Amino acid sequence: MKKTILLGIILLIFVTGCGTTKEEKMVCTRTATMNGMELDFRYEVYYQGNNVNKVKTREKVKSESDVTLKNLESQAKTLYSNFDKIKNYNYSVTIEDNTLISTTNINYQKINIDELLKIDSSINQLLNDNNKIDLEKITKVYEQTGATCSKK
Repeated sequence: MKKTILLGIILLIFVTGCGTTKEEKMVCTRTATMNGMELDFRYEVYYQGNNVNKVKTREKVKSESDVTLKNLESQAKTLYSNFDKIKNYNYSVTIEDNTLISTTNINYQKINIDELLKIDSSINQLLNDNNKIDLEKITKVYEQTGATCSKK
């Protein structure tokens, strides 16, 4: 009888332990030259199964034109300012040398998706049935912009 109970406990621990998936990482990159600007984009997607936990982005635009960089900076800051009140959505936009650097750090595990949808309803196309950001859908969006994605 004791062996049966012990075997049952070991089996339960084994089954529940194997059911968890560890967080993995996918990196998407895109480089291009457009209208005299050099683009260098990197998107790091942290996920478990098909649910995206976090996304970290770094988009660099290099240009010899200060006016172009200032305009891009203004546009990016205006766009991102809509997300100022969303907790777990962090961004920065800076100009260093001749390069605009835009970064975001979004924690989808902690973010209020409903609040995010009020600001950007297009996020809805990335959601799965569990109201989580879907890995396949976000990968498709990055690839449609010309990025190459690989799981690490």
